[in-house]
Amino acid sequence: MTPLDGEVLNDMIRINADRIAGYQRAIAELTDLEDNDLRVLFQRYIDDSTIFVRELTAALEKMKLPASTGNTAMGKIYRAWMEIKAFFTGDERQTILNSCEAMEDAVKKAYESALNQPGLFPEIFELIKAQNKQLQKAHFQIKRLRDS
Repeated sequence: MTPLDGEVLNDMIRINADRIAGYQRAIAELTDLEDNDLRVLFQRYIDDSTIFVRELTAALEKMKLPASTGNTAMGKIYRAWMEIKAFFTGDERQTILNSCEAMEDAVKKAYESALNQPGLFPEIFELIKAQNKQLQKAHFQIKRLRDS
């Protein structure tokens, strides 16, 4: 495994940590009782990203590399993510869904960037690819809800 593998894995950990924080914020901004469907969905995405972080951390531990615990040391993919990361700007259902879709789009782009990194160890590539597949489903679901 290469130092690049470690950098990419740590970028993915930070991105998922931000995704968790984004959905926690979205849940907090849902004030209408009729939005319970979104609260349940967003919690599922938080749980998914929590699992992704554990998987990514385990891969780093296997490589005997330290895992990221915050957002301070930014790698190349993470910097790109920060440039396109969306912030929540309101508490209406549609506004929250717009922000979530933008966040999912940014996550999708970050994962695609990671998958396009030359020289990733096949095991790391497959882990990121599997997570990306699940994230694409989430992106599609959020987009569908936003557009309905």
